[in-house]
Amino acid sequence: MKELEDRCAFLETENAELKRTVEMLCLRIEQLEKIIFGQKKGPDGQGGSRQLPAQPKMPKKERNNASFRRAIPTAEEITDHTHHSIDICPACTTPLRRKMIIVRYVEDIPDPQKMVTKQMIEKGYCPQCRLWKSAIPISPQHCTLGPNVRTYVALATSILGQTFGKMNLYLRSLHRLSVSDGEIAAIIRSAHRTLLPEKQGIRKRIAAATVSHFDESPYPVQHGMQGNYAWVKTSADGPDTEFLFGRTRGKGNAEELCGPLSDQVGVTDDYGAYDNLFRHHALCWAHPLRKFRDLAESGALTQEHHRQCVDFYERFHALQRSVASVVTSPFRHEERMIAAETHAAEIAVLMTPDPEDLPKLATYKSTFLEHREKYLLCIRMAGVPMTNNKAERSIRPLVIKRLLSFGSRSQQGAEAMETIFSVCFTLLWRKPEDYFGELRLLMTEK
Repeated sequence: MKELEDRCAFLETENAELKRTVEMLCLRIEQLEKIIFGQKKGPDGQGGSRQLPAQPKMPKKERNNASFRRAIPTAEEITDHTHHSIDICPACTTPLRRKMIIVRYVEDIPDPQKMVTKQMIEKGYCPQCRLWKSAIPISPQHCTLGPNVRTYVALATSILGQTFGKMNLYLRSLHRLSVSDGEIAAIIRSAHRTLLPEKQGIRKRIAAATVSHFDESPYPVQHGMQGNYAWVKTSADGPDTEFLFGRTRGKGNAEELCGPLSDQVGVTDDYGAYDNLFRHHALCWAHPLRKFRDLAESGALTQEHHRQCVDFYERFHALQRSVASVVTSPFRHEERMIAAETHAAEIAVLMTPDPEDLPKLATYKSTFLEHREKYLLCIRMAGVPMTNNKAERSIRPLVIKRLLSFGSRSQQGAEAMETIFSVCFTLLWRKPEDYFGELRLLMTEK
């Protein structure tokens, strides 16, 4: 009888261990499937295998009919006038009476025509200098590409995310201008040299900002020498953004991007390469919120663990909203310090280890508790955002570029791309209505 009881106890223990192992493996498989196949859609079109309790939706803003119509152009925008007269009825030729004029506007773009300028350049010999002099620099090539084409290539390869083939197709089909891959590559290398001083200026302006954001993402380089990752650093309160392409994911690149130790606040996700790089290091609240939500929505958990994760997620979400209300309120030092201590105590209670916790949930809780002060820096210091969304939005065009063109061909190409990306996107976010003209000015070699 004793042997049978011992055997049953052993099997119960083994069964419990196997259940935990199966649950852990199912959770891992579910996460891998999300990486490979993307987020599954639920019955209501939302992600997740299990749906969380519905959150109250923000009421939609009322719109009038005028909001669905195009704005009337200003007088300065009008480039042409046409008058369409009518004197008789088109159907019966009867003269019309009580005529009036109705004003309408048509916005269009000019016909895409190629322009060819024949340059007659005078050249003469100076007997004093013993050198040939010309009115303007003379290109060694008989036919070269003008500044608009060169600016378009820089724009298309960065902001539009186009491949060499797409650029060539656009220029050939719309402008009847054939440009080879070699010419496009040469333009990109030239743009890198021309725009490099502006990129260095962007780096200095970001270094002078009070708060900056950091992020990283894969970016393959086919014949690279350093790595297949890209990094981004952007100012929290301005458009200045710097990219690094064709690098490893190692700490050295994070150090290069951060620069010398300063009082600047660095906002990052919880990636270990950023540790000890800042005097003031803030962590993003969106990342742990997403992790806890994914656990709560997981279909691989047992009913008990699912209820546990849903309950924890709702409590954490309430904490996050409470912190957000403090961060968005006017900064008063004493009130903020009290709020920080209050929320620190709430975090300590919420993240207290529980023997019944799902192993992954226990890991997330201990990690958050370990970095509690970094998460609360957004309360203690003015102007520090709760999330790293600024960097994630900045790096999104790079991800699209990677999906379309599969990265860069060489290390030199990656270095040229990081300069063009930094300057083009900074100009776009600084002055979206005329960034092409600004870029063309910078692209004009002195």
